[in-house]
Amino acid sequence: MERMATAALACMLAVVPPGAAVADELPVFAEIAPLATFEPLGHETVLTKTELRNLELVSPVRIEPASAVAGFVDRLEYNLEKLDVSGYADYDAALFFDHSRAIVWDIAAIYGLTTAFGLKNWEWGSSGFHFENEGWFGEDTKYGGMDKLGHAYTGYLLTEYFSQRIAHSADDPNGAIVTGAILGMGLQTYIEFFDGFSGGHGFSYEDLIADGLGVGFSFLRNTIPELGEKLDFRMEYIQSEYSDFAPATDYAGQKYVLALKLSGFEDLEETPLRFLELQAGYFTEGYTDEERDRGVDPRREPYVAIGLNLNELLGEAPEVRDTLPGLATSRALEYLQVPYTYVPTSSR
Repeated sequence: MERMATAALACMLAVVPPGAAVADELPVFAEIAPLATFEPLGHETVLTKTELRNLELVSPVRIEPASAVAGFVDRLEYNLEKLDVSGYADYDAALFFDHSRAIVWDIAAIYGLTTAFGLKNWEWGSSGFHFENEGWFGEDTKYGGMDKLGHAYTGYLLTEYFSQRIAHSADDPNGAIVTGAILGMGLQTYIEFFDGFSGGHGFSYEDLIADGLGVGFSFLRNTIPELGEKLDFRMEYIQSEYSDFAPATDYAGQKYVLALKLSGFEDLEETPLRFLELQAGYFTEGYTDEERDRGVDPRREPYVAIGLNLNELLGEAPEVRDTLPGLATSRALEYLQVPYTYVPTSSR
């Protein structure tokens, strides 16, 4: 806090009710600054009501969300921080609309891009509405189940994104995970509805169930802290020889991974084993049209692996992790599996 005499204090402010224990502190991201100057420091602290009053005696203060006054880089760093969204007591419709208004441009942009992509790549509007029974992971299914894992992963990512954006933007982030789940499932349902007007797809109940499983996993991972500390859901992508670079549709280059992080277990968090993780993954071969045209034999391949926990390794260098590139890398490693960082029982 060396620069406090001339700068604002950007911090995580926890106002402690009278008589409350430290565990009852309520975290609120805030900017505390003299009215005449704003120079966020990016530090964290905890202030009681008494300490806040004492600070006000020294200089007038104004409390605003840190993202409202920080510079561009500070805003990026702030939005890359993973916030706790586990609380959802007293959630109601009014809170849902408040949250949605706080990220209305995010919602509009995602719906707009999705609509444009669907019209161009998914043949929306090419047929009348119809249903399609696609199956799950059977040998005779079109994609061997990779499309179902893709739906689950997309629902998971959308819920993670929406809930964190709400937590960083809304006046009251309570219930952010609930709103995030509703928005995530809403977008997936929107996609599935218009798939019903696609000659090459159709409305699929299996897809909608897979969407819900991904949304539900995000909800559980955020509301059960132990689960979030132990388990990641990731996608690995290496462009296949059968496609241009297309992470969303090149099933021949995708793998989906559940990673059990040993660092999440209390008995192992101070041992070298914290740098390892156990993985369960799935991939296919011969299930895209391009592979079929080349005569590739169909293959559905679950596997297990021992891998490196790259986020735990990154944490060993806080001077790197706490920079903007470090924060971005840390967040990406939660959702993306880096190739060649694990030893699998089976590979392509």
